[in-house]
Amino acid sequence: MPNADAVMISSYEQRKAAVLRAAQLISSPRNSDGEREFEMLTEAIAEFDIRQEALDFIELPPAFMQFLSSGHQGRVSSSRR
Repeated sequence: MPNADAVMISSYEQRKAAVLRAAQLISSPRNSDGEREFEMLTEAIAEFDIRQEALDFIELPPAFMQFLSSGHQGRVSSSRR
């Protein structure tokens, strides 16, 4: 049965924000609003990850694409040797 207050994550930016918020709430007292929000966020993050895994492609954040196109890729791989 769907929860009317359920959180829905539809982008990697929203996922990142949800992870950061959940990290703030991780030590919330039992039966508090913070604990309930933490549970909703972690469920939404898991659902988003499952949906992304089912896709044929992986969405790359624009900043990562800029990083790759600026020539940093060669420097990263050479530093691993």
